[in-house]
Amino acid sequence: MSKGGGLPGACWCAVDHGGQIVEVHWGVGRHVLGAGAWPLELEVDGLAVLPPARWEEVCRQTEDGVEYVELEGRAGRGIRVCRHVMVAQKDGFLFLADAIVLCRPAELRYSAILPLGRKIICEPAAETWEARLVDGRRRAWVLPLALPEWREDPRRGELVPVESGLALRRLAKGRALFAPLFIDLNARRQGKPLTWRALTVAENFRIQPADVAVGYRIQIGSQQWLVYRSLGPKGNRSLLGHNLVSETLIARFAKGQVEPLIEIE
Repeated sequence: MSKGGGLPGACWCAVDHGGQIVEVHWGVGRHVLGAGAWPLELEVDGLAVLPPARWEEVCRQTEDGVEYVELEGRAGRGIRVCRHVMVAQKDGFLFLADAIVLCRPAELRYSAILPLGRKIICEPAAETWEARLVDGRRRAWVLPLALPEWREDPRRGELVPVESGLALRRLAKGRALFAPLFIDLNARRQGKPLTWRALTVAENFRIQPADVAVGYRIQIGSQQWLVYRSLGPKGNRSLLGHNLVSETLIARFAKGQVEPLIEIE
């Protein structure tokens, strides 16, 4: 993926999936904000599960100012793991996510660590789950979209600094779990108010559970985005009044209109 080319001061990310552990190198302009292993750990019904031993690139798209790659691997117990990496240079954000799909319903614990550079300081917000990354200047906001914005209920997961980076942990019950990070790297937005929330996804007028399909809305300043991921069989679904049959959608949401950045059928 992008290694810093393109627009001056643009965000970038390089992915290495040649080994068992995926590595990501990411930053903005000349500033490297993170480099190294992007490991994940899984537990199903209280038992540790071996992560995928190898990864296959199953999708790659390059649009105007947008690069997207999707990796897939098989963990123990036949669990399917999909890793999503998207760089939106014009919009100024990096999107990283894992989709975990089980063979049967279970209690699933998930943990992944986003690598951070040595000089990067992580400053978690006091009352909400986002974290700010600084190196003397504000460089990024990290938003854990699958967690509630407010820290009132820690049972669903957490985003916490650890020695090797920033750990996203999640707990869910069902057949699947989605764990996305929206990383805002636009310098002009660093002081803007931000918020995010989970969206209701419906199919045939029925609300879909989070192990079938999920959607999120992000707002920073006056700009908004929409994220959707189907985790079960694809269907004709709707969220925010937008109908879709795709598996993955990441889009701008401006004046009530959806403008896809990436859409995977």
